[in-house]
Amino acid sequence: MSLYNTYRPKTFKDIRASKSSEIIAKQISLNKTAHSYILSGPPGTGKTTLARVSSMALLCDNFNEEPCGICSSCISVMDDNNPDVYEINCAVNNGVDHVRDNIIQLARLAPISGKYKIFILDECHMLTTQAQTTLIKITEEPPKHVKFFFCTTDPNKILRSIQTRSQTFPMKKLSDKDIFDLLENVCDKENFIYDIDALNIIAKEAEGSARTALSILDQASVSDISDENIRELLNKSPKFVSYEILDAIFSCNRSQACRLIQSSHAEGRDLCALTLECAHITMTAINYVLLKTKKEDRVTEIENIARTVKSPYLVEITEQLYNLSCNIRQTVSEDIVVMTGLLKIIDWYARNQA
Repeated sequence: MSLYNTYRPKTFKDIRASKSSEIIAKQISLNKTAHSYILSGPPGTGKTTLARVSSMALLCDNFNEEPCGICSSCISVMDDNNPDVYEINCAVNNGVDHVRDNIIQLARLAPISGKYKIFILDECHMLTTQAQTTLIKITEEPPKHVKFFFCTTDPNKILRSIQTRSQTFPMKKLSDKDIFDLLENVCDKENFIYDIDALNIIAKEAEGSARTALSILDQASVSDISDENIRELLNKSPKFVSYEILDAIFSCNRSQACRLIQSSHAEGRDLCALTLECAHITMTAINYVLLKTKKEDRVTEIENIARTVKSPYLVEITEQLYNLSCNIRQTVSEDIVVMTGLLKIIDWYARNQA
């Protein structure tokens, strides 16, 4: 089983940094739940997971602030075979006939074994307008035993009539620290050999998605989870290349910048990721100056940049590097775009230094 499925949250407390889970858990404890919820947010932020944990809690035989996880109802929800929980992939089953036959008709029937009949509609924004229109009446006046969880990455595509009949809970991206803590916890439980720097790279690459982070960790776990191996897996250049590019900028060494880009391109490196990493380094240097980062948390190379380059220049170079990374995504000749972009940054810095 994949790490993502193995470590998928099974309680509300397991869903990290989510106010939504706290509120829904409290509603269930007080028996003040709504009949329809919209859980929205980017991929991998726990929308379907929250719907499943909520389903466990609603049907749990021994619920006490959290689903017990050991009763037959909880186990059947976790195993995806509870007769009263219907999880529907709306990206595939998005037509009005499917909604009418598999939701409207089933919702009218009493639960088979539990207190509620629960419908989890994943990617519900993919439902056709006609299919959504069919749901308006039952979300307005549902049977008392029915609960709906609409999970979506694009809530604006849900009909306003359904939105106004539902409680909406946004699911936020996890912070890099939350993802790092998750990865570290999993590594410790699985007895993986890992480097702190490697987990930091995965956390940044995941961009707030726990699922993406655990998928990368799963791939990497066949060998030591080291900085070098993770960079190789993600096609990222060795970290020293980023520092050497920044050194070329700050020393106005155009030939060095060109050589570094040529060699990285020849090795098949991701130049967009390389440029973004340079931007992250200069942004971290700015944080060292403005936020007074603790000495023990500082990286020597970045501290040297913060000490020797004026903050206004760091801000401008960070923005230019970020804009350069955006331009790379729009062209196939990324080596030309990066090389000319870096030369322009060096020219700008040289002019302002004069």
